[in-house]
Amino acid sequence: MDDRLAERDARLTRFAKRHPQAATDAANALAKVRYLRGEPSERTCTDCLTTAAEWQLVDLSEREGPEFMLYSDDVQAYWAFCSLCALTIEDERRRKLDKIWGR
Repeated sequence: MDDRLAERDARLTRFAKRHPQAATDAANALAKVRYLRGEPSERTCTDCLTTAAEWQLVDLSEREGPEFMLYSDDVQAYWAFCSLCALTIEDERRRKLDKIWGR
């Protein structure tokens, strides 16, 4: 799992350097979620019921931003997940988007 987290974080860092405005928009959306809904660690993971570690965008109906750095202004579109389940959710989100975009 640590390798998958490191790989994801490295991709996000590279993307943020290339697309600073998109990274700022996504960070601001997550800050809004934290402000209105609290820290994810105050909740249990939606899937496995362990302590959550991060918010993940689950509802893609009102998504914004480029493909790799999606965000939403709707704070209810985010659910709390532990790190392992968050990686799984990201993979599922990518598959859903591939269907939406016809890949």
